[in-house]
Amino acid sequence: MTKKVLILGAGVSGLTSGICLLRNGFKDVIIAARHLPGDISSEYTSPWAGASIITAASPDDYRLHEIDLDSKKEFARICDNIPDAHVSRTDAVQYVRQPQATDEEVYWVKKIYDNVRLIPKQNLKPGMSHGYTFTSCVANVPKYLQWLLKTYRSLGGRIERRTFNSIQEAIEAYPDVDNVVNCTGYGSHDLKDVKDDALFTLRGQTVLVRAPHIKTQYYDDSTTCWTYIIPRGDGTVICGGTVDPDNKVTAPDEAITKDILKRVYEMCPDITHGKGPNAFDIVSYNVGFRPARRGGIRIEKEIKHRSNGQKVTVCHNYGHGSHGYQSSWGCSQRVVKLLKDERLSKL
Repeated sequence: MTKKVLILGAGVSGLTSGICLLRNGFKDVIIAARHLPGDISSEYTSPWAGASIITAASPDDYRLHEIDLDSKKEFARICDNIPDAHVSRTDAVQYVRQPQATDEEVYWVKKIYDNVRLIPKQNLKPGMSHGYTFTSCVANVPKYLQWLLKTYRSLGGRIERRTFNSIQEAIEAYPDVDNVVNCTGYGSHDLKDVKDDALFTLRGQTVLVRAPHIKTQYYDDSTTCWTYIIPRGDGTVICGGTVDPDNKVTAPDEAITKDILKRVYEMCPDITHGKGPNAFDIVSYNVGFRPARRGGIRIEKEIKHRSNGQKVTVCHNYGHGSHGYQSSWGCSQRVVKLLKDERLSKL
């Protein structure tokens, strides 16, 4: 495989796509991006994630099921073999507010997670219809992104800090590139030759606290706001959160912070040793913007041409919303399939 690949974007999707391509016969891969791991910017989504490997797929979203199952396999391999990646297995508790557990939901939960148990009714929090305990993985985001970057470079991948206003501009700037992988996230809303109006942002506000005694993940899947507790494995815990479509405010909202800490404390009083929602040991307040997409993730191939007529294959991989990490390996594996198989146009 001698074809050269240009990847636009160095978030979790771009880096993971680069690794998968290099592992599967593509020898010449370069990433071009405005932001790189270590940068702090509200426009750079990946560093703000909780990165718990918890599926966002509904029980009947079979496409996302397959993507998440493929990702689960790779995260399990990483957990077992690569401590430097800073991905760890943790116990998890998920509370569900919808009226009852369907057979499809129970089947999917048992398929995607390990050690699944239904929470007895008497142990449910008020307002919950049912819930599960299970085992899943969590990535320590800053360290995991650095591991992805290190792995990508160790495989021979190159990276440049560059920005483009269109994919056409990028393929003209790299005249020897045969393939482009578009991992620009919400940037695909603004690229002049993509302008995907199905994209929208989901503002997420979180609080990073110090609570080394918390080893279990907790989730409340309310449709109006998400409440979650995600231990990072280094003594810090991500507390969230919010789901706020098309809100572009980058500064943390104090009222939202108080509400998050109140909800988190109600779900797990032990996080402050029962001392109340004002007793958190706060490390930082965070705001990020999830690049969501109506219609789901776009993993699709198209053909573009340079001004000299040369053909370039473009593969899109964006629109992951709140599940960029948990779908990252499955999506990237599908990018490889699309670029290797000329008969396929989308997955």
